[in-house]
Amino acid sequence: AACGSVVGGRVDSGEIVVPEMSSEDLLVSSLEFLLQEDGTEETSETDKAEEAKKDATSEEDDREKDTVEIQTEQERVPQEDEAVIYYGNAGSYDLKQEIVPAKEKTAEELLGALAKHNIVSLDTKLLSFEEEETNGSKVLYLDLSKAMDELKTMSREAECIILASVVNTFLENYDADSVYLVVNGKTLVTKNAEYAEAFVRCTPEELLRRLESSSLESEEE
Repeated sequence: AACGSVVGGRVDSGEIVVPEMSSEDLLVSSLEFLLQEDGTEETSETDKAEEAKKDATSEEDDREKDTVEIQTEQERVPQEDEAVIYYGNAGSYDLKQEIVPAKEKTAEELLGALAKHNIVSLDTKLLSFEEEETNGSKVLYLDLSKAMDELKTMSREAECIILASVVNTFLENYDADSVYLVVNGKTLVTKNAEYAEAFVRCTPEELLRRLESSSLESEEE
């Protein structure tokens, strides 16, 4: 009794009853277990693939949504109490635009909005601003403080981005045809050019081409 006995095809140890299994039964059970494992792994891999696909689709939807929002902002017509601000950076010649609140849409408000995009420095002051009708064209006269002299230290590319941003911002919001930019009542002069003539709507790239063309003409003379 102490060593146990074989009864009805099972081994009785006294406490735990363990069914006897043939080698064939063990092989079948092992195969079934392995098949279950393989199915689990396959399902897991499928789930991962589905999750990755969903994540990619979600990211693409977010990008499309952001693009639509940017396009909507670009195409939206500003209201009477809003202003359009043009700005750019050294990474691209394409100017961006932003519609901002502007109670009176004054020259000071426009300069303040430009300063937020680092187009003009925070200490750039408006000395005078005038509007004039000449031969059916609206001309602006913008006199800024000497803080604009910092243009003298910039590259051609940065200079063109800043000037195009200021020019387009004022012409857009005042529905004008051209604008004269002066500093402390004097012609705007940088290390790259002297801007005695009025500016019209332009892109940074157009201004850069003019500078390069003027530079070539000066060298030929």
